[in-house]
Amino acid sequence: MYSDDPGMVMEWLCDAWRCRFNQCRSKRRKYDAEHELVPIGGHVTDLTCSQARQACPWLGAVPTLILESAQRIETVEWYANAKRRKTQRKQHQRIGRMPRFRSRKRGPLSFVCWYDGGRNACYRQVNRSHGIVAITGQNPVGRRTGGVRWRVEIHVRVSQSIRPYTSIIVNWSERTLVFSNPPRPLDVADTHRIIGIDRGAVHQAATSGGGLLDLPKAKLMKIDREIKRRQRAQTRKAKTAGYGNMRDYLKAGASKRYRREQTRIRLLYRRAHNITADWMQKTSTRLIMENDVIVVEDLNLAGMTRAPKPKSDGHGGYRPNGRAAKRGLNRVMRRSCLGLLETCLDYKIGLLDGRRMLIRVNPAYTSRTCAVCGYCDEENRESQAVFRCKHCGHTANADLNAAVNILIRGVHRLSGMDDARQTSSVQDVGSPLWMSRATLVCEPRLAPDGLGGIPRL
Repeated sequence: MYSDDPGMVMEWLCDAWRCRFNQCRSKRRKYDAEHELVPIGGHVTDLTCSQARQACPWLGAVPTLILESAQRIETVEWYANAKRRKTQRKQHQRIGRMPRFRSRKRGPLSFVCWYDGGRNACYRQVNRSHGIVAITGQNPVGRRTGGVRWRVEIHVRVSQSIRPYTSIIVNWSERTLVFSNPPRPLDVADTHRIIGIDRGAVHQAATSGGGLLDLPKAKLMKIDREIKRRQRAQTRKAKTAGYGNMRDYLKAGASKRYRREQTRIRLLYRRAHNITADWMQKTSTRLIMENDVIVVEDLNLAGMTRAPKPKSDGHGGYRPNGRAAKRGLNRVMRRSCLGLLETCLDYKIGLLDGRRMLIRVNPAYTSRTCAVCGYCDEENRESQAVFRCKHCGHTANADLNAAVNILIRGVHRLSGMDDARQTSSVQDVGSPLWMSRATLVCEPRLAPDGLGGIPRL
């Protein structure tokens, strides 16, 4: 370091971090007009930190934890933006461009320094509202006195205690300093409750406590009707222009009104997605706050939404395989977002340091097994909503009955009874199984006449 001016030293650190960031960014590629991958800046600077110090002597005294942070942040920013563009395309949002080089004129003067267990960027409290962050380093070999290190102290004003952090972000243009730390776990209390959840297309979630949780379908149906109305308007515009199909119309160049309708349709899709995501976030948070253990089915959603295989008739044609009906069912299941609720529960429970638990159980036969006597038969489920046991006569909502069966399997998972099987005798079949007998309902029980139903999911 060759200056005692604090402002000049801070600008030097900011410029060094930006230089190293742009060196790492120069390795990224983009598609040119000929659809070939070329470097985004036309020139690639593929240097390690030590090579960058030798190529740029003014980087020699920059701390290693500052130079290394530029490479990590550039990588995270690039791939996060690429994933965000994919999500925006899927959610009908306006797709943003990929990140570019950082400019000294347009962007703020800033840098990042790792804490790395106290190797650098150490913070100490001075009094109740002030603290000091110290950044240390040393000049390169041959231009320093043995054992001499330079030190920059940044005085900060704090309004609360500083939690353990992993790095600091210094914005010298705005004179701010941010401590990066992991998110704080939610403040939850022990409820000593366990709940089973059955997910479906009609009711998004049915709980073992007797609750049915549904999306705001009135709002979603209103948005769906508006989307269809605008799509019909787009079709009329193509026919008015004299085109028989939309492909030829779009290839020739759509009108401004058509593109305006497309923008409005994209916004409507976005609004429907926001409503669904908001409901899932609030519902998952409420379930976590009210229950210690949550049991869900381990569903194979990719297999459930897979299109049926074609059936050949042996004469060059194909027999009906229910593809149209399956396509409609898949549309309903995707609209219900069966996997989003489990995803929200999974990542939120992971932030609670083991104070909540999510259990996934085998979903086989949960929708056709009686939660009272344990009798399993295909005919138990009379319709989508009605469950009536052919053995004991128990009647309930089919989704609520399945939620109780999921809860039973979760309790057996906690008690180590995963491999338990039902007894072959039916002499005590009238006694309730819920939370009273240590038998796992995972195989169909034979009817008294010896004829059992065909087990299907």
